[in-house]
Amino acid sequence: MVDWNYGLERRAVVGRLELIVGPMRSNKTAELLRRIEIRRQYAKQDVLLLKPSADTKAASGLVESRNANGCGKMEAVEFPYADVWSAMPILEERERRTGKRIECVAMDEGQFVADLFLFTKRLLESGHDVMVSGLELDFRGMPFGEMLDLNWLVRMYAGNITELVAYCSCGAKALYPQRLIDGKPAPYDSPIIMAGDNYEPRCGEHFVLPGKPH
Repeated sequence: MVDWNYGLERRAVVGRLELIVGPMRSNKTAELLRRIEIRRQYAKQDVLLLKPSADTKAASGLVESRNANGCGKMEAVEFPYADVWSAMPILEERERRTGKRIECVAMDEGQFVADLFLFTKRLLESGHDVMVSGLELDFRGMPFGEMLDLNWLVRMYAGNITELVAYCSCGAKALYPQRLIDGKPAPYDSPIIMAGDNYEPRCGEHFVLPGKPH
């Protein structure tokens, strides 16, 4: 009898990546919370929700959607945005305490997270499903953090990308997150991460970036 597996490596079971992207006000967080609720309610899965400390739109330890018609808010494990690996011992301890595997790790505002690519890859290779929501572009219209890098992981681990849509006040499809400081467009040289700022979705025609070098 021929062994067709002779000489072939057995691949370990890996997780799937669900990537939720879009500009501001496209309901990324609402969609993330909806998917978590479905997994918990219908699939009876244990889902660990994470949020970086740089996310200030909700209270500490909470992920909250601005969409009043969505799932509202959920408790989350908060970690320093520069040290996502500090969440790994929390995941392992929760599995030991409950005696149950965490099937899925979800993360909101992934654009703020350093080492997002490697952290996500580690989870997938450990067999965890992963869901990440976040912005692809920063207020300068440039790639934000490592969100675009996750596209490679989606392809390699047979995941999927959900691109959500927001609209500019003119009615056109919004492509950019417009940062406002005191109601005015933020200058190009302002820091990427700052507290107390505000955003709105804008199309290419109405996106303004004072001080852009070229």
